[in-house]
Amino acid sequence: MSNLLCKGDSIKIMQNFEKDSIDLIYLDPPFFTKRSHESLSYDGKRINFDDVWKNGLSEYLDFMKQIFQESLRLLKKSGSIFVHCDWHAVHYLKIELDKIFGYHNFRNEIIWKRHNSQNNSKQGTKLFGRMHDTILVYSKSKDYYWEQPYMNYSDEYISCTYKWTEEKTGRKYALGDLSGPGGSSKGNPYFKFMGFTQYWRYNKDKMKQLLKNGEIVQTKKGTLPKLKRYLDEMKGVPINDIWNDISSEQTTKRNSVCYPTQKPLSLLQRIIECSTPKNGLVLDVFCGSGTTLVCAEKLGRKWIGIDINPVAIQTSKQRLKEIAAEYELMSTKTIVLSGNLTIGHN
Repeated sequence: MSNLLCKGDSIKIMQNFEKDSIDLIYLDPPFFTKRSHESLSYDGKRINFDDVWKNGLSEYLDFMKQIFQESLRLLKKSGSIFVHCDWHAVHYLKIELDKIFGYHNFRNEIIWKRHNSQNNSKQGTKLFGRMHDTILVYSKSKDYYWEQPYMNYSDEYISCTYKWTEEKTGRKYALGDLSGPGGSSKGNPYFKFMGFTQYWRYNKDKMKQLLKNGEIVQTKKGTLPKLKRYLDEMKGVPINDIWNDISSEQTTKRNSVCYPTQKPLSLLQRIIECSTPKNGLVLDVFCGSGTTLVCAEKLGRKWIGIDINPVAIQTSKQRLKEIAAEYELMSTKTIVLSGNLTIGHN
């Protein structure tokens, strides 16, 4: 299939796509701020983003429920949805997501620390500074795609932990415990090795092979043998559900188009890489400045972007042009006239 950039009503457009066809849906919807947002785009055009709901929270949630229901229909069995929100409505949205996707398919509540500092007290408010957004993660089933993301070790950690260097290879390594965790209850083998009789992490043949390869050492004669853990074989630190290494300020330096709700490329890169296979299909229902689309294109994924705001579509087109992305431009009218769109399965 071709990449698609669609102008028009998100729900109507989603209803024309084939079910069980999307690998990842990223939603960065209105946050129910109850105000209008305004700024200037990259070419000086005024951007108006209305987040005012005439009938209040009930109207907002009715709208979001329709988006969630269509999202569930469109996702593959291995697919996931990431819903980006903040304190205004996160708790209400989670309740609706639990109903539609099932509480058992809730995977994560990611806390994204988008600001390094914020002092609300200067504005006379009596509360703690609001510095984070929330990203709710649900899968369609238990068989969802997942690739654990990692971040690099700090220089301090490397110098403290990987403080040994092999003379012949120059490879840095740390020393790890070879004892069998859990002992007999975990089925660890029990035997004598290098003068020590105990439960070990590996069986005797494996231990002998590691010793032969020079991967087991004794720091001093008569001490418990240790396993070499090479730095160049380590993936890094597994990323948890608190993301404080990506700041929203990154969008003001590089790749910024001054869009009021623009997110950093590095944020979307992490989401796309952990939840989609190569050549997977990514859908952004509120594509705004096109960050998700640009990131998906750079990562070799297929993508669909939808937005009702003409300035958002124009901004996305400009960014996609800069990276020479190929896609089809459609609208609610052309989609309805052409009938249901069939999205190819990967």
